[in-house]
Amino acid sequence: MRLTERLVLAAMVAAAIAAPACGGSTNNASPDAGPDGANASDGTVGDSSGSSSGGSGSSSGASSSSSGSGSSSGSSSGASSSSSGGGRVPVNHRPSDAQCQTMPAAGDCTGSIPDSSPACVTDSQCTSGKNGRCVVGGGGPAHDCSCTYDACTHDADCGAGETCACHGSPYTGDSGNRCVSGDCRVDSDCGAGGYCSPSSTLGVCGFSVAGYYCHTAADTCIDNTDCSSGGCVYSTSAGHWACASVTVCL
Repeated sequence: MRLTERLVLAAMVAAAIAAPACGGSTNNASPDAGPDGANASDGTVGDSSGSSSGGSGSSSGASSSSSGSGSSSGSSSGASSSSSGGGRVPVNHRPSDAQCQTMPAAGDCTGSIPDSSPACVTDSQCTSGKNGRCVVGGGGPAHDCSCTYDACTHDADCGAGETCACHGSPYTGDSGNRCVSGDCRVDSDCGAGGYCSPSSTLGVCGFSVAGYYCHTAADTCIDNTDCSSGGCVYSTSAGHWACASVTVCL
């Protein structure tokens, strides 16, 4: 072979060695280059991305599962709503008469009104009944003090169609336990998921419990906050809970 031909052949070999190969550094710039994954590095990136995506999908699945739990919670909430006459759980309701067995708070009498003859000034003077306390009568400071006692301890201590309204319960003022009328004693008396609530009289002053009554789907209110004025009370004439004008003494 002549010298010129050898030089040409050497130049061709050198050019072939210098040219980038398919799947080389050019492919490293784009992991998606080539249908088969250009190199191990690209393949790893692809797998890692796939694994991450799969993990994300799994996380999404877990989230969906959690969302399913939320749906269960919603169902529970729905059951709760429907059980109270198609509304929410009342603020005041009675699961049991346990409150009646607790010790009442000390009386709130701080002294007598001038020119009056109070029945008592301290709790120690109230000894004619159970858990005697000396309280401000009528629920306001303008009233003189008098003794109050627990007339019942359990609902069973009251007659048929009566409930033992416990000291410290809504609308009892500072009074002791007392039997009141109504159509229920505890929530379970109102059916599965039902609620038995205390209704006030139309004049709230001292002991003002009118009775305990079940909530039903016929109710037009559940709590006092549902009424633009007055309060939510049980109407014995209508047979359900409704807003009414209620006065409160000072």
